[in-house]
Amino acid sequence: MTAPSPQLQPVRDKWSATVLSVLFVVIAVLVFAALYVTLPGSQHFYGLLAIGIVALFFALGCYLAEAVSRQPTAQRSLAWGFFGMGFAVLFLTIGLGPYYNVLSTMWQLWGLVILVVVLFVSVALIAWRGRAVRATANQQVPRQAWRNEPAPSAFSYAAAQGPSVPATAPPPPSNPPPSPPRSP
Repeated sequence: MTAPSPQLQPVRDKWSATVLSVLFVVIAVLVFAALYVTLPGSQHFYGLLAIGIVALFFALGCYLAEAVSRQPTAQRSLAWGFFGMGFAVLFLTIGLGPYYNVLSTMWQLWGLVILVVVLFVSVALIAWRGRAVRATANQQVPRQAWRNEPAPSAFSYAAAQGPSVPATAPPPPSNPPPSPPRSP
């Protein structure tokens, strides 16, 4: 005697993404604090540069983590947050460098040029990816419509393609083709 098998229920963990996001943010805060505190007072400029760069790497990591999630809302939010934070910290740090007597105006301008180029490339890649996501979504519309159509039965397919269906012959020509002229 076998017992009826229970129906499998999908696993729904709505809180796990929130908990993982909070843990990741706590780890990021600890890493940022360690970077800032590790360097002595006169070197906080370099600590802020390191925080900005690490934030951009965290943004990249969160973006890549979207690929392994069914609902990547938390990862996407973290990626955008770290992206904005990283560039904001870098722009402010490089922009205020000469006021703290760490950078000369020439190095400040070069740093800002490099940062603007990196931002331009990042935004271009984001736009390219967004376009690819929209194109994929547009491709899924006819596929979903096709999947929702009822499947044809094997009988109707076989009856339509069987040898008992007479093949239609082309109609005979109404005017016969002219015969070639005779040679004398």
